[in-house]
Amino acid sequence: MWLLRNTGPVIRHRAIVDLLGETNEKAIESSKNDLLSCELVKQWLVRLPCGFEGNAVHGGRTESYENVMGKLYEFGLRRGFETFDRRTEPARRWLGNEINRPSEQAFSVFYRTMVAAFLSMTGYAGDEAVNAWLMKRLDTVYPFAKRGKLDIYAPQHTFPAPPKQYRRHQLIDPAIYPQGEMKLPWIHDVNAFLHSATMMEDKRLRSKVETVMEFVLTPEYQKLPPGYGVIRCPSGKYYMMGWSVHLPGYFGSAGEHCDFGRLLLWMSIAKRSRTVREHQWFRRSLSLLEGYTGEDGLTLFPREFMPEKRFGYWVWGRRMALESAPRTGKAIKCESTFRLLEIAG
Repeated sequence: MWLLRNTGPVIRHRAIVDLLGETNEKAIESSKNDLLSCELVKQWLVRLPCGFEGNAVHGGRTESYENVMGKLYEFGLRRGFETFDRRTEPARRWLGNEINRPSEQAFSVFYRTMVAAFLSMTGYAGDEAVNAWLMKRLDTVYPFAKRGKLDIYAPQHTFPAPPKQYRRHQLIDPAIYPQGEMKLPWIHDVNAFLHSATMMEDKRLRSKVETVMEFVLTPEYQKLPPGYGVIRCPSGKYYMMGWSVHLPGYFGSAGEHCDFGRLLLWMSIAKRSRTVREHQWFRRSLSLLEGYTGEDGLTLFPREFMPEKRFGYWVWGRRMALESAPRTGKAIKCESTFRLLEIAG
């Protein structure tokens, strides 16, 4: 395989495990050792925070939990890697302490969902606390998705005027987020559900997950303002509430106004859903991406499709590098080829 001969430890490990489905334990262990010895992996592994409030969890900084875990997820680190298990132990302990506490702050439920989502994505979905939180979120999101109604906004005059910076955004009806329990799905909910074997291997639970996916794939949902809108807390303070499941290129023609970093990332995750794979958006997007494959069977996306920013959210496709810097033309070809094979496989 061309990738195994020409790429670095990250893509090589992902290709061996995820593309080729290697079962030889010695081969897998050797690949894991190479991966953990990789300077790129070590640089990100030490960045995992031990605190889980505010910017330590959520934000565009390199050190934010969501960006570090997103990178390590794409690097192929999973439960069972001893070093990774040690580094994720504070997050797992924190979630275990948090799941039964009341939602005292505006973003308490969101932070718990984000922490649980990345743990699910990296192999910890079966842990008691992670599974309990995912089930709680599915029980919240599924009935709303099944209902399929998107009358989610309250008239602006319902409450005192929000601060000026929020007035151009619509106010989400507080009935949509009682005690902070947002009924609309966040992108992190979807990521968590799709990586949970408990959900995806159980017929009844998977049906619920697929219902959520059907909901977000509707034109009505995709026409919602990106990020949903503004929430009002019992204290009277207002906040923006984002992280909706908007799909790049959903309404545009092939390639028009498309955020390709986010498209590549989302397709690689969403393909776990049968509903998504069969949807015209996925098929159209896959056809677009396949157009960058040459006669030699290798893919080369424009470099800007896979940015690596100093500041930005991983979930928005702003931290896409899988090869160490400097990312040469050959490295971009390796990353492009791997990403398309991952999506199409």
